[in-house]
Amino acid sequence: MDKKQREERRRQEDIALQRGLLWVAGAVVLEALLVLVNRFYINFRLTDAGINIYVGLGQWLPILRNVTLAAAVLVLLWAVWRLRKGEKFGWPLIGSIALGAVAVCAHVAVKFQESGVSMLFWLVAAWAVLALVYYIYQREFFLAAAACGMSVLGQWFARYGAAGRLESGLLTAGIALVGLAALWLKKNDGVIPAPKPIQFLPKGGSHGVLLVTCLASLAAMAAGLAVESLAYYLIFAMAAWLFALFVYYTVKLM
Repeated sequence: MDKKQREERRRQEDIALQRGLLWVAGAVVLEALLVLVNRFYINFRLTDAGINIYVGLGQWLPILRNVTLAAAVLVLLWAVWRLRKGEKFGWPLIGSIALGAVAVCAHVAVKFQESGVSMLFWLVAAWAVLALVYYIYQREFFLAAAACGMSVLGQWFARYGAAGRLESGLLTAGIALVGLAALWLKKNDGVIPAPKPIQFLPKGGSHGVLLVTCLASLAAMAAGLAVESLAYYLIFAMAAWLFALFVYYTVKLM
């Protein structure tokens, strides 16, 4: 690798790090908003002002959830439309993810109250780490971590039985979608076909670890949904799997 290539690689790495740090900054803002929700909606004071704020948030959070969810879907469709036309789609995709994150936080806060908000503090941090994984590590690790992370989150919802059945089912579908996407990318040699093809995964890769992780995540979700008492222990099992993935891909990156 000559000097020009090294400089170009360093430039690309700097850009990737800057983008990852932008996601971290966004996560910090979302964490700050969660602190306010926790203070004024979950642990509100029994004063006239405190009760009024609590009632107001109780009315507006469901509206915020529905509006941001609908907006996330529309912006995602716009991003797909731009991708199919061969135009830049990064910012619409980022906007869709950000809106979806707000919708998820509002939904969990409304439905699961104190325990949900406590979980969201960890979840938002995990989203920031996942963004850094996307920009700094291999894309295969990003997909594997996403599938495994959804399994961990799905087990948290599965602990609530019927109350968390919808969320667990959606996360199971998300894991299956990651697995199907991995198979599709493997068939296309890692390329996303478009007017301007995108090399998302390396050419000629077997992606065995990714596919096994998707299968293990789906199996864990099936077990957690079938036997609710297992869900608590499966959280730690899948978290350990995620840590093993981190070690494996870190070594592979060296």
